Amino acid sequence: MDMTDKIPVRIVQTEDMHGTKKISMMIDVVHYVDSGGNPERKLQKFKQLYLDTIEKAKSLFYGVSEEEKKYRDLPSSLYWSLGELLRKFNDTIENDYEITNYTEAVSRDFGLSKDYIYDLLTVAKVFQKDEILDSVYFSYYRALKRKRRDLARAGLFEKEKRRLNELGKQNDLPGREQYKKELDEIIRKNS
Repeated sequence: MDMTDKIPVRIVQTEDMHGTKKISMMIDVVHYVDSGGNPERKLQKFKQLYLDTIEKAKSLFYGVSEEEKKYRDLPSSLYWSLGELLRKFNDTIENDYEITNYTEAVSRDFGLSKDYIYDLLTVAKVFQKDEILDSVYFSYYRALKRKRRDLARAGLFEKEKRRLNELGKQNDLPGREQYKKELDEIIRKNS
């Protein structure tokens, strides 16, 4: 196996005969044998890193409460921190593993939708920490991120980031649906 090849891994949830659920990692036997060294230890280390990341994410998002509420009124900076946590996990494993069901696994194990997981990751890539204000709800950053390509093509993405944060600082945000319409109008006028 070429060492530049990533090992495809599928993260699954299994249940024993007593109904206890646990997370397992599945790799093709060819990759297992060709991975060299001690493949069982490498896979266990990868699994532990994944489980630790999920636990840190849950702790950050849900706090000490055992109740998992999918959508909570949390500061945008916390959502950014979640995305950054997941991004760092990805950076750590990117040279060795490719999780073939990444968003599905994180969604299942963390408790947010696949779209939300994707948005957490991409907002953490697109925005710097100091560009995320708690006075702007995370849903606005998600809306802006989704229009990033069109705005960037028109050379307006950075300008729109600043405008959104200025609106948040002034406590003058339009409703979220109105903001989405404003973005569409900006794109329409500048394309």
